[in-house]
Amino acid sequence: MDSNQDWTKPGLILTSMLKRVDEAVFATIEEAKAGKFTGGVKRFGLSNKGVDYSVDQYNAKILTEPVRKRADELKAEIIAGKIAVPDYYKLQKH
Repeated sequence: MDSNQDWTKPGLILTSMLKRVDEAVFATIEEAKAGKFTGGVKRFGLSNKGVDYSVDQYNAKILTEPVRKRADELKAEIIAGKIAVPDYYKLQKH
């Protein structure tokens, strides 16, 4: 999603996937400030906080602490390379 949509159906949407553009912008600004900015394609994912899931007042009751704990464990396993996530773009046949 381009934005958190939990508010559209409070208590019914488990979570929204968030593209954390703010993290990408901040990282780019930090690179520029340090004189290390280079152009090109930069990928943001779980390991550099480029994507995440939402937890807020609209879904906190249904996205319980045990569920969040398990999601965070799985996130850590993906970052560590223990779980392989297929690359959609590599799977496409052109």
